[in-house]
Amino acid sequence: MGLEKWTFVEESVDDATIALVEQLFEVTFPRDYKDCIKKFNGGYPEPNNFDYDNGAQGVFNDLISFTNSELNITMFHYLSEDSITKGIIPFGRDPFGNLICFDYRYTKESPSIVFYDHEEVGDESITLICESFSELLDKLYSMK
Repeated sequence: MGLEKWTFVEESVDDATIALVEQLFEVTFPRDYKDCIKKFNGGYPEPNNFDYDNGAQGVFNDLISFTNSELNITMFHYLSEDSITKGIIPFGRDPFGNLICFDYRYTKESPSIVFYDHEEVGDESITLICESFSELLDKLYSMK
């Protein structure tokens, strides 16, 4: 198990670009995520399946790009402004339009990783995946 490679990676991201996005969301991203986004901006992980602690399965389709002009991480700022989802900062997507996010609602230092279901409302829209970005990457496996 665990991550083997990233495909469809976009241009690299520097510390200054990451700092601007952190300032926009008023958070500090975890070091493991920053190291990953610098090298694999917008990339698709292989393998990309993961299990929730409750046994359900999920798919980590791609990292949300910092640089794509059509869809980039800053476009999700509206989500973090909603009172229900304040502190939920998306960094990835599944193939169905849902988001994989950092959950800063309870701690600013070490956000957990949650799934945001865009078809649900309120607390029903958020499901815990794991406790850290590295743990999510370690959970990835192939269905093949």
